[in-house]
Amino acid sequence: MKKLENIAVLIMAAGQSSRMKGIKQLLPWNGTTLLQHTLNTILDIKKSKVFMVLGANSDLIEAELKLVKQPVALIKNEKWQKGLGSSIACGIDFILKQEHTIDGILICLADQPLLTDVYYKKLLQIFRTNDVAIVATKYPNKSGVPAVFSTKIAQELIHLNEDYGARRIMSKYKDNMIVLDAGEQIMDIDTPETYEHLYKQHNR
Repeated sequence: MKKLENIAVLIMAAGQSSRMKGIKQLLPWNGTTLLQHTLNTILDIKKSKVFMVLGANSDLIEAELKLVKQPVALIKNEKWQKGLGSSIACGIDFILKQEHTIDGILICLADQPLLTDVYYKKLLQIFRTNDVAIVATKYPNKSGVPAVFSTKIAQELIHLNEDYGARRIMSKYKDNMIVLDAGEQIMDIDTPETYEHLYKQHNR
């Protein structure tokens, strides 16, 4: 069985979110922000080998959340405008140069606040106990992140440079991939309307 401490986590928080009113990463969520909420959820599971990619508004986000005082390594993608694929590639390249003994990398997004530590633990447990290239999350008509990628194929993620994430990699390894269903936890906050709806439902 692969060890939990040998799996890195990469939180994607580099986008500008032009459709949102304000900086999406800093929107309020349950007494904190969307980004800090995601980071807290991850830190409930792992206290080491946690990385975060920042891009748009990176200095403001870093200062607002006092990220330098938290157990997360910051990666700044200067080419964040190229999209999610570029930021994944930047983050994976950094991790593989820093960590030479890891078995896999969990990639997750800053704008999926309904995902629980229980679900992330399940993803990691399935990856640790199965010899597969990827453990991904089910979406309508596709698979996506959060997902754990084996370091055996992680090098391929470095070559992503467009705004399509890791879909092509998942398609390539679909026969060596386990897909989990997160149910209603899979909700991306991409518009003000979605944010307001979810905020009213899930914030105390």
